[in-house]
Amino acid sequence: MAWIAAGSFTMGSPASEPGHRDDEAQFQVTLTHGYWMGATEVTVAQWRDVMGTDLRQHLTDVINDDTLYDFPDRKATIRDFMGMSRDVDVGKYLANEADDLPMYFTSWNDAMAFCEKLTERERKAGRLPAGYKYTLPTEAQWEYAARAGTTEATFAGPLVVVGKTAPVLDGIAWYGADSTDGYSGKSLGPTVAGPRTVATKQSNPWGLYDMNGNLWEWCSDWYGPYPTGSVIDPKGPPTGTGTYRVNRGGSWGSGPTDERSANRAKNPQAEASAWRGFRLTLSFGD
Repeated sequence: MAWIAAGSFTMGSPASEPGHRDDEAQFQVTLTHGYWMGATEVTVAQWRDVMGTDLRQHLTDVINDDTLYDFPDRKATIRDFMGMSRDVDVGKYLANEADDLPMYFTSWNDAMAFCEKLTERERKAGRLPAGYKYTLPTEAQWEYAARAGTTEATFAGPLVVVGKTAPVLDGIAWYGADSTDGYSGKSLGPTVAGPRTVATKQSNPWGLYDMNGNLWEWCSDWYGPYPTGSVIDPKGPPTGTGTYRVNRGGSWGSGPTDERSANRAKNPQAEASAWRGFRLTLSFGD
């Protein structure tokens, strides 16, 4: 994990930034406490170590779950919402399954369950200082860490979009334009591509890999409009817009403007897809 010192930054994006959206209006944020953040997205191996299931078994469990969850327009099982069937081999829905891939097909609920189980295990083992816990980053913590002191659309510089590409992303992100480069094995979708080995692109100045691309990453916040003015330690709205949680960073299948530090996405917290994973924070307090 990488140490992220406390500090202040401008969250959101200017209207002139390529891909800017109305829900990214800029405001000032101060984070008063430092925190640790995973240098990479949680991997398949790390998931198995904590949760006791591999990627294939996890997706099998997801598909066989008969619980009716809240989705934006209805209650449904995850498999029905995602258009999956338990009557076919689960391998139909999987790309590669190597230990050093980021763990995918994880819902927000799954990510929080991982955090809680890891926190409980580490406390029992005496490896976690009093008052600390593993959790998901707030949206503000995520963007602050992704920017790593920079102010452009990406930590590597401004975003210049050329068709479906942006040269500034080539060295830092697995995204739609380069996700087929050197890819081998099972793939997802119409192109030969899927989640990629973590930490194979350049890290940002604070030692964090794949903050742009590879998998979208869940944040703890409900999705909602930003506050105005200056805010200290924001945690998002107290309740959500529908059932949506924030996720950040873009994925191996995303277009270039989705890879921006300020870009926001919203998805139902029960949704589990091959484009979405998570990254841990370790911090003090509630």
